[in-house]
Amino acid sequence: MLPKTRALAREAGRKSIVLLKNDGDLLPLPRSGKRIALIGPFASGQHDLVGPWVVYGDDAKAVDLETGVRAAVADKTSVVVAPGSGVEEPLAGGIEQAVAAARQADLVILAIGEGANMSGEAQSRTEIVVPEPQRALAEAVAAVGKPVVVVLKHGRALALQGAVANAQAILATWFLGTETGNAIADVLFGAYSPSGRLPASFPRASGQEPYYYAHKSTGRPNPPGPLEPYKAHFRGIPNSALYPFGHGLTYGKIAYVDLNVPNRLSMNGQTVISARIANHGTRKAEEVVQLYIHDRTASLTRPARELKAFRKLALAPGKSEVVEFTLRAADLAFYGLHNRPVIEPGTFDVWVAPSAESDGVHGSFELVA
Repeated sequence: MLPKTRALAREAGRKSIVLLKNDGDLLPLPRSGKRIALIGPFASGQHDLVGPWVVYGDDAKAVDLETGVRAAVADKTSVVVAPGSGVEEPLAGGIEQAVAAARQADLVILAIGEGANMSGEAQSRTEIVVPEPQRALAEAVAAVGKPVVVVLKHGRALALQGAVANAQAILATWFLGTETGNAIADVLFGAYSPSGRLPASFPRASGQEPYYYAHKSTGRPNPPGPLEPYKAHFRGIPNSALYPFGHGLTYGKIAYVDLNVPNRLSMNGQTVISARIANHGTRKAEEVVQLYIHDRTASLTRPARELKAFRKLALAPGKSEVVEFTLRAADLAFYGLHNRPVIEPGTFDVWVAPSAESDGVHGSFELVA
């Protein structure tokens, strides 16, 4: 590959990564002063890198995670690698070796998930979870008590469980291609603040599928607080995603304030909806600002939320920007009872928010004839 195509592959890879969780600001990791245990079937090796939907790609020409991590840290000897398990099968002595590596380290990078042959054509799964041998590995490593960063490799949204779901930090990295290792290391060690957002919701359990953000409103919603009987949810599971459509964190501290929504919108008019987005953190960040609406009453039941627009903006530390969206009455049309587009007057909720299930800043307006 040419250097310019390598650079483009690296940029595309790191922009595709979604930071799902970052408790206690564990990420980004320091480049020096920490001993790192790099554990999991995807910790090293030129396999499962370019993914299933490739004609001319070649894993042998790709950068694996170990190579990327070692290139990012000051002391290459501070990284110890242990596979721990295979993708779908245990390794003899693998968990014991992984636990020993974790005990000697200050933190763990746990590289787990799906192999390339588990996604793509004719590879639907009845249980969209991390394979059992890897879950056993995660539980054993978590029991050591060191901070854990989970680096997921996967071709679909996954139902995360146990020690995987409870890790302090989780990155969704998909199949990133030729520059996989370098792209992930750029995010892990802060050379790039993650900017990717989820194109599909991560369910709480496989049985929630198909789960999608624009589901219809239901009767008997569960009020805020503990789950109640005879409400609209699976037994023991809230009627929400673990990580919803549009979700993704950055290394900035992003706040949504000062929503401005005009009270009325005419049938043949348009309006401007705005909000101020601020970065109160110490690092620059890219935020994907999303505009959602909900039609409270219509001739056909309408989705709980519908994405109408989004904008990606870069914010330096301590800076803010007003984001404006132009919403036309035509944007509120839907296919009605006679399978024809209709626009109906009424009250509409509106959110400017970082995901489909975040409140962000929320208001409403009237569409009038």
